[in-house]
Amino acid sequence: MEDVTIREIPKEWEKFDTIIGENININNLKLSKLVKHGLWSLVRNPSALFKSKRSIRFHFDMWHGNGNLDKAIDLLDDNEREDFRKYTRENVSFSRGNMFVCRSKKIIDNYYSSIFSWLERCEKIFGFNLKGYGMTRIYGFLAERYLSYWFNKYTKPLLWPVIFYDITK
Repeated sequence: MEDVTIREIPKEWEKFDTIIGENININNLKLSKLVKHGLWSLVRNPSALFKSKRSIRFHFDMWHGNGNLDKAIDLLDDNEREDFRKYTRENVSFSRGNMFVCRSKKIIDNYYSSIFSWLERCEKIFGFNLKGYGMTRIYGFLAERYLSYWFNKYTKPLLWPVIFYDITK
C-alpha cells in the first residue's frame, strides 16, 4: 500500500478554514437492511422505500432509534435548531468520523461551545444507561451529523479523503 500519511500541510488547504472528512452517502442501503433495521422508520416514512426520499434523519431513525434525532434537535440553541432540522431532512451524506482540522481558535471555540452545550442537554433525555451499539454511541453519532452541518454553515470547508489503515496487519 502506498504511504497515505500527511507529512506536511498540503498547499490546497491554504484556501480553506477547515478540513473535514469526505462525505459518506447513506442512500445505498440494501432492501434487506432497510426491512431488518428500518421497519419502524418505514412505517413513519413509507416513501423512504425510494432512495430519493431518504435522508440523514431517516438513516438516523433507522439505526439509532425512531425520533431520537428529532428529540435531540429540539434541544439545540434557537439559532441552530431549524437549520439543522432542515439539513437532516434534505441531505443524504455527512462527514464521517468526527474528525476535522481547523486553522482558527475562534472557529474551534465556537464549534465546541455549540456542540458540547447541546450534547450536555441531550444527556438529560438519553442518559447513560444505553443499550445496543446504536444507542451506546448516540452522542458520537449526533456529533458526527452536527459536525457536517456546522462546519458547512460557518466555515469554508474542504472535504478530504478518510483512509482507514489497519496497522495490526
